Amino acid sequence: MAEAKTTRLNKVLREFNISLDRAVEYLTSKGYEIDARPTTKISGEIYEVLSDEFQTDKSKKVASKEVGEERKKEKEELRKEI
Repeated sequence: MAEAKTTRLNKVLREFNISLDRAVEYLTSKGYEIDARPTTKISGEIYEVLSDEFQTDKSKKVASKEVGEERKKEKEELRKEI
């Protein structure tokens, strides 16, 4: 019998660009009890709860990274012109 897929909390925190305290506080308010440690394993159900709430934070992180890369390319172009 296969176990449900679990993920370490620190991976999810990096993915959604949120703090450990923010995630634990949100899950507690939703009735989930987890250890406040980055190495805690969470179930797929808890991942979905976090995903529903913090998906916008993830999209902001991606957009910010794209802007940073674009600025880096512009600076490289300016250096080549000099």
